[in-house]
Amino acid sequence: QALRETLIPTAKAYPLEALMEDCVHYFKTTGRRVSFEYILIKGVNDEIQHANELAQLLQSHGNELMRSHVNLIPWNAIDDADFQRPSRNRVMAFMRQLKRQGVNSVSVRRARGSEEAAACGQLRNNLRKGKVANPPAPAL
Repeated sequence: QALRETLIPTAKAYPLEALMEDCVHYFKTTGRRVSFEYILIKGVNDEIQHANELAQLLQSHGNELMRSHVNLIPWNAIDDADFQRPSRNRVMAFMRQLKRQGVNSVSVRRARGSEEAAACGQLRNNLRKGKVANPPAPAL
């Protein structure tokens, strides 16, 4: 929770434990699998210990019961950001560790648009800096 609060400004308003309880409730009510999006940031939360902590969190809240799925999202580099994207090897090691710990449904999101600075977060950052031209008005 402490690392989460450092990275996500609104995390204090939504404590991890309460969030997990809501996920369990959602699954029990709907029967639909719960997916977790985990953004991997080089040197911040991409270590094997973080994979173990994530696996433990999911296991302690009924990972098998909820048929949880983890979607790993490597950080997309943004100009002037302090964060970096982890290497592919680091991402794959993280995924393998989750599976060793019993989290069997894990995927890695493919980066699209990062070469054009149009991947998730990059386009918005460029728009804020005025680097993106105004789109043409729709034809009527």
